[in-house]
Amino acid sequence: MSAIDVVFVKPGSQKQLYGQLSDFQLTAIEPPLWGAILVAYLRNLGYSVLLYDAEVENWTYEQTAEKIKEISPVLAAVVVSGTNPSASTMNMTGAREITSLLRKLDPRIKTLLAGLHPSALPERTITEESVDFVCQGEGFYTLPKLIDALKNNADGFRIEGLWYKSNSQVIFNPPPPLMGNLDQLPRPAWDLLPIHKYRAHNWHCFDDIEHRQPYAILYTSIGCPFHCSFCCINALFGKNIIRYRSTDSVMDDLDFLVNTYCVKNIKIIDEMFAINEKRVLQLCTKIIDRNYDLNMWAYARVNTVTEKMLEKITTVRLS
Repeated sequence: MSAIDVVFVKPGSQKQLYGQLSDFQLTAIEPPLWGAILVAYLRNLGYSVLLYDAEVENWTYEQTAEKIKEISPVLAAVVVSGTNPSASTMNMTGAREITSLLRKLDPRIKTLLAGLHPSALPERTITEESVDFVCQGEGFYTLPKLIDALKNNADGFRIEGLWYKSNSQVIFNPPPPLMGNLDQLPRPAWDLLPIHKYRAHNWHCFDDIEHRQPYAILYTSIGCPFHCSFCCINALFGKNIIRYRSTDSVMDDLDFLVNTYCVKNIKIIDEMFAINEKRVLQLCTKIIDRNYDLNMWAYARVNTVTEKMLEKITTVRLS
């Protein structure tokens, strides 16, 4: 049995996605936050884990598959996520290449696709892709049970949130419950990522374009309460709700990034940050009290932004 239970992989190739434009380094390269959260969660449960970011390391698909093969984990999980609905789908190209190559190199390594695109289209993903499993949903309940089942050579996989094929038939299980208290999640596994290599968008740093690194992203809340027909952001969660982290928990993460890695450029990745006026004011006040020199931005919706929010956000330099 392998010494590594699961390797999480962020697929992606700047050259493949953007062609010659990638030479100009206009785009951001964002840390794989959801993968880092899952890795930290599983590590806290006692599983042995690794986290590979193929994009920031500039690995080819072949190099990524070879590195996974060398580790020979029980499970290779490719997290197909992005920071908006379309960003995950374009990463399916890399996910497909990596899992297909890995199956040829060592079919004994079980493969899984997780993230936004697989959760939005689980049946299509398990049918079309060369993978053993698809995780629909967050993964906090699904992944530990799957790793245990694989390590124990289980015959079946009656695991919430898991899709797989048996004798060419698609098998699916009902979704698991959502994580109730987000403050129970550990800090993302930043120690497994080359934080100094990530860079902010060029437009994020127009006033200091030479200093786009280091760069980090963080959640203060997860999900969205709205029901926009064009959006699949809640496919990962299965319902249209928003769950908040406590402001103390958020500030603990922010303090860690600033004081440990000297991060200045930060994106708040919440789908709907500017919705709860009281909470936005509390967070901004705490950041102001720290006297950090930060360059931050966040998503908002025009009809949820208030004048009080804008006044406080301007003070904290949050755009």
